Amino acid sequence: METMPKGTIWLRHLIIAQISVDVFIWFAVAVPVLFLFLHGTPYDRGFFCDDATLSFPYKQDKLSTSLLLVAGVIVSVLVIVITEVLNSIDIKCRRQCLSSDVIVHCVKNYAIFLAGFILQQFVVEVVKSKMGVLRPNFFDVCKPQFNMSVCPGYITNYTCTGDDTKEIRDSRLSFPSGHSSLSMYIAVYFCMYIEDRLKISFSRILKLFLQAALIFIAILCGVDRIIDNKHHPSDVVSGFLLGVVVAVFVYYKVGKSVLISPCATAEMQISNKSCDCCTCGQTPEVEPQTPMPLLQNEDLNGFGCQSSTEVKTHILLDTPFKARRHLSTPITPTYKTEDVV
Repeated sequence: METMPKGTIWLRHLIIAQISVDVFIWFAVAVPVLFLFLHGTPYDRGFFCDDATLSFPYKQDKLSTSLLLVAGVIVSVLVIVITEVLNSIDIKCRRQCLSSDVIVHCVKNYAIFLAGFILQQFVVEVVKSKMGVLRPNFFDVCKPQFNMSVCPGYITNYTCTGDDTKEIRDSRLSFPSGHSSLSMYIAVYFCMYIEDRLKISFSRILKLFLQAALIFIAILCGVDRIIDNKHHPSDVVSGFLLGVVVAVFVYYKVGKSVLISPCATAEMQISNKSCDCCTCGQTPEVEPQTPMPLLQNEDLNGFGCQSSTEVKTHILLDTPFKARRHLSTPITPTYKTEDVV
């Protein structure tokens, strides 16, 4: 039975340790986020009794949090799959669609995406609890009782008489919009992913429309929250900005470094003339060149197996007046006249 080299065993243990640490950190952040989402106590903010922005009627969610999470997972996975499939069917970028390198690459990128997701959610939940901004349907949900003689002043001493305590708590968590932040984070992150990862030559606008579709879906999520009287327009705009900031930060801090596999990066650096190799195991297309023995030119004698670039350089240096010429300029060889006996 063959034993693995010590270097391989050490590398495997190192990878397992790194994965374990990252998973532990992710759960260490995710648990407080989940607690704040389910049981966090928002700041008890007052209100003006004649505030029309808090007087909108209560409506059921068209896009609930659970539905948004499921849709986010589906959209993010679809984007990665579509990107890899389009890369694989491109005429200049053929490869196996489900090679091990591609699968490992996709798993790494999705893990980074999940890390960014829990980061933006952490910021959203902390800010929501600290700010305690009232939703547009606050009066309809809370049904506050207070001293009417104070009106039209600022009310801080009141009691909610609504029946649904969960909705009453939720009515104090308006700023920023978590739906808008999450949807825009997904859209912007995968717009950058598509920009750097999708390498196709059969269409110039497909990439543009894929990115535009992601942004459009995110905007619709924010607009839907305003229509359902769940958020003020300022809450939605702030959520959009937060999602953009977190997506750009996570992508350029961590995601971009593992976006393109090392061997694909090396191949693209070797030849910019060939196709954009989208993953490992590809051989760039090289145009056939004329064999050296067929180049019957007196000026080429003595160059042996030198490359065509080196031959052209020697020819340029040996021309009269040492004149430099562009490689595309035809060169007229200079022949020596000898006495004929």
